[in-house]
Amino acid sequence: MKRRIHSFVWGGLAALILIIIGIVTSVNTNDYINLAFWGVVGILAFTLISCLILDNNFVGDMVLEIFSWGFVKMPGLIFTLDLDGIIWLLTVKLLFWILGFILAIICGILAIALGLVVSVFVYPFAIYKNVKGIE
Repeated sequence: MKRRIHSFVWGGLAALILIIIGIVTSVNTNDYINLAFWGVVGILAFTLISCLILDNNFVGDMVLEIFSWGFVKMPGLIFTLDLDGIIWLLTVKLLFWILGFILAIICGILAIALGLVVSVFVYPFAIYKNVKGIE
C-alpha cells in the first residue's frame, strides 16, 4: 500500500513537471506538436517511476543491466619511462576515459529509453500485483 502511494505521488510529480515543461515550451514556440511529445514523455515517465518504486517487476533490473553495459574495463597499457612514453600513456589514458564516458552516457540513454517504452506495458501488471498483494 505504501509503495503504491509513493509510486502515484512521485510518478505523478514527474509527469506533471514534464507536462508543464511541454506547455511552457509549446506556448513560447507556438508549436503544439511539442506539447503532445511532452505529454507522451510525461506518461512514460509516470509508468517508469511507478514500476521502479513498486519493485515487483523486471523493469528496474533491466534498466540497471543496460546501465552496466557502459562501464567497461579498459585494457592496461605498456609504456616506456621516457618523455614520449609518458606522453603516450597520458594521451591514451585520456582517450580511453573519454571513450568510456561517452559509452556510459550512450548506455544510460538507451537504458532510460528502453525502460520508458517497456514500463508502459509492464505497469498494468505491476499495479495489479501490488493491489492483490502478489509479490
